[in-house]
Amino acid sequence: MFKFIHAADLHLDSPLKGLEEYENAPKDRIKSASRRAFEQMVDLAVQEEADFVLLAGDLYDGDWKDFSTGLFLGAQAGRLERAGIQVIAVLGNHDANSKLTAEVRGIKNLRILSHKRPETLILEDLGVAIHGRSFYDQKVDENLAAEYPTARPGLFNIGLLHTSLNGRPGHANYAPCTRDDLVAKGYQYWALGHVHGMEVVSENPWIVFPGCIQGRHIRETGPKGCMLVTVDEDRVDPEFRELDVVRWAVCHVDISGVAGKDDAYDRVRRALRQEVEQADGRLVAARVVLEGTGGIARELRANPMRVGYEIRVLGSEVSDDDLWIEKVRIGAGTEPVVVQGGNDPMSDLLGEVMDAPVDTAMLREKVISDLKRKIPERLAFEDMGLDRDDRLQALVREAKDLLAGRLASTEGENED
Repeated sequence: MFKFIHAADLHLDSPLKGLEEYENAPKDRIKSASRRAFEQMVDLAVQEEADFVLLAGDLYDGDWKDFSTGLFLGAQAGRLERAGIQVIAVLGNHDANSKLTAEVRGIKNLRILSHKRPETLILEDLGVAIHGRSFYDQKVDENLAAEYPTARPGLFNIGLLHTSLNGRPGHANYAPCTRDDLVAKGYQYWALGHVHGMEVVSENPWIVFPGCIQGRHIRETGPKGCMLVTVDEDRVDPEFRELDVVRWAVCHVDISGVAGKDDAYDRVRRALRQEVEQADGRLVAARVVLEGTGGIARELRANPMRVGYEIRVLGSEVSDDDLWIEKVRIGAGTEPVVVQGGNDPMSDLLGEVMDAPVDTAMLREKVISDLKRKIPERLAFEDMGLDRDDRLQALVREAKDLLAGRLASTEGENED
């Protein structure tokens, strides 16, 4: 019997672009999260007496801003060496061709497999053959798996590969291949990297993405960690183990049919409390998304800044140490907007606005292109989704609802 850790996409010291834009964000805790998660992976390997650790690419994010990343990685590799645990890795798109990759290669207990051709490492005492190839460039569009050797007879064969397989949403299509390509090699386990969500592609043989060890932003929600794999004769038992120290979460709260704002906020409070409880002591970075129809929904959409402030205050009541409200969004309503009155110029104008079709082509040409020139690069414009028609239409609906809500909220203010 033997054990090994399969991890990927460490992204040590990832720059976390745009975090400085958030007021009162727990920047230090979030920026150090990738290191703390990696330390917990090393702790797990030592506690479980793993025989080796496999890292399937993207150990770090390009070139380091200083040598502290390399020193940290070397120190953790040293901890594993003292426990008799060797580390084998391939480089992925983020760490390929880095100017400091040579420094990583100099770490004694970190064996990085060749980028020139598939390399096979035999662990004689365990009866294990590890086959892998590092990326030779930041963009690899060829099927690297095609050149991997077939399984070594009488050994437990593992394929170590950074790949998108046949494509995964939100991930560049690097080193593309198919499940059948991998199965054909005859390996017992494929240790994949690049996709940041845990996914078991196949159980016969095992083809597994462990996901990243620590979510870096709101698109990487839920538990993150690694696989602890136990091999006992012909039985292979992969077990997902959580490592993340910051848990990103999107709280969708339906406020349809609530009696008032207090009731709506009670729903938010319950949703946030549930996220904090499920995180088991981790910092929760939560985005609150209010959804639904009805009078209170329209009232809240009319005052987004006030709602955002009030929900942040509410969040501090739920937990002052383990919860940070990353953002508050109020979704556009789906019910038709009815303009009351209808015999005054303002109502006529509002009615025309509500009935006006959404011309996404015009918005993209005249508004979005200008916005791209003005918005700071660090805000990652592409992350806003403004290149998608459905996102533009949703934003226009939100703007219409905001206008209608504001008009409704001022109705009667000038009456005697």
